[in-house]
Amino acid sequence: MNIFKTFETFLKEPLSILRENFIQIVSVQTGNIFANKPSVDVSLMKDKTQITVVNNEKLYNLLSLVTNRAKSKQNKQKEVQESETA
Repeated sequence: MNIFKTFETFLKEPLSILRENFIQIVSVQTGNIFANKPSVDVSLMKDKTQITVVNNEKLYNLLSLVTNRAKSKQNKQKEVQESETA
């Protein structure tokens, strides 16, 4: 699996889906890592998007970091827009 291709696919989604919905990232670690291969599941619901990462802590940390940076950037843009209109 090429992680960069995964992000390209993720970023191709309309940004309104990502901005207007709550994104929840869940990490699940199972006991026998050889019996249960790492996987990722994305569930799009009406008001929430849940990304479940199984047995892949590095990917979970990467997705969490990207999500937090995007939220921070969005908040800064809102603050700039509000200060410009005031």
